[in-house]
Parts: sequence; C-alpha cells; structure tokens
Amino acid sequence: MPTAEGGGRDRPAPGGGEGPAAAAVARRAAVFRRIMAALERVAPEDVPGRLCTELASMLPARGLAISLLALGGVPGSTWCASDALARRLADLQFTLGDGPGITAAEVFAPVLAPDLSSAREARRWPLFTPPALRAGARAVYSVPLGSSSDVFGTLDLYRDTPGIPAPPELATAVIAADAATQVIGALKRRDGGDVTVWLHPGLTPPEQQEIHQAVDLITAVRGIDVNEALALLRARAFREDRTAAEVAHDVIRGTLRFDTD
Repeated sequence: MPTAEGGGRDRPAPGGGEGPAAAAVARRAAVFRRIMAALERVAPEDVPGRLCTELASMLPARGLAISLLALGGVPGSTWCASDALARRLADLQFTLGDGPGITAAEVFAPVLAPDLSSAREARRWPLFTPPALRAGARAVYSVPLGSSSDVFGTLDLYRDTPGIPAPPELATAVIAADAATQVIGALKRRDGGDVTVWLHPGLTPPEQQEIHQAVDLITAVRGIDVNEALALLRARAFREDRTAAEVAHDVIRGTLRFDTD
C-alpha cells in the first residue's frame, strides 16, 4: 500500500527483487505469527484489548488505537486503544470528522502527519490538529483496515515527538493492519456479519456505550434519525471544545438536553 495524499489503491504484493521480496514475506509471516500467538485461546470479548496491547508492543509509536467507521447505523467508535491519549485522539477524529485516520480511510493508503505543529498539518486537518497538540500528540500516522472496496476502520498511531517511521517500520505497521483486518473479519464472520455485535456492552468501553445511549436519547427526543442525532452531538462537542464522549456523558446524566435547539 503506498503512502498517499490522493486516491487510494489496493495494497501491492511485496516486490523489488528476490532478496527484498523474501525479506518482506518473512517479515509478514513473523508479524502474523506473533499476533496470532498472542490471541490464542483469548475469549472474543478480550480480543480488542489484547490485540491493541500486542500491536503497541511491536510498533514504533507511543500508543495506538483501532477505530471503526460508522456502519449499519452504528456510530463510528474506538474499538480498542493502548492508552488514554490514543483513545482521546481517536475520539477527537470521530467527533470532528477530521484527521489522518479520516483521510486514510478515504484514500485507502497510509497517511503520515510527522509534525502536528507545522503549518502544513494545520492546513490539512484544521479541526483535529489544535486539540491533538493540546492533548500531547506531536505526530500521528494512520493505516486503513479492510480493502479498497470495503474500508471499515483504521489503525491510528501517535508519537509524543515529531517524526515518521522508517520504511521498514511503516511496512510492519501495514502488515499489522492486515493482521488486524483478518482478526476483526473473523469476529465479524463469527457474529453473522453484524458489526453491531462488535459494539455490544461486553466489547466496548463505557464512553462508547454512553455515546450510543446518548444518540438513542437524542433520536427519541427530537424525532430524528441516528445520523442527525450524531451530527447534533458532534456539533455540540465541537462548539464546547469537548469530545463526543464527554457530551454524551452529560446527556446520559440528564445535565444536558437536546429537546430544543
């Protein structure tokens, strides 16, 4: 998969000569073996956390998250995160609809933001960059999950210092994303292809459960559909410089109402 800022393409097979090709195949096999060994005999409800922990231990980043896109009427969500900052960065992208992960899903290619404090990154993601910097991130890179015809999420990594991964490190991240795609695909097949099953209370953090509950409440109160309710939640979060999870918490507690504009 090429690093891109334009249109996405299917991931190419390893190549570049017999030596490099053999090394690429060996790297891919080693990454898959390590991930599958880590998930052996792990209960389905524990797979997200275990997968993120294993990926964080093998990839060149301070932390990472796996984010799922909005599918089947279910709001996009953070499937797992290695730490609080990784979760917050994923939640910011979900709240704002802006960031490297959003772009990576759109173009189906790795997207690198090596220095969030630069004017270039501020122009590319004007909504995401300021709060990401305030949260403590200095560099972010994202790799899409799925295929060019069926992108369902992203692997989002961050650093607390500027910089980009070296080519072999980026190659490992792409392989890790392929492995995560297979793991999530296996869970999807296990649950009959229903993405909502991945997001039931046993598989999601409390914050994400509250977003789903808040969207349901807004839908009922306003008589609107899920997408409109989610848009209202996101708009309120953006206006108040908060995350969607923080606004949802207030909705569930009853301290914030959406029955009027």
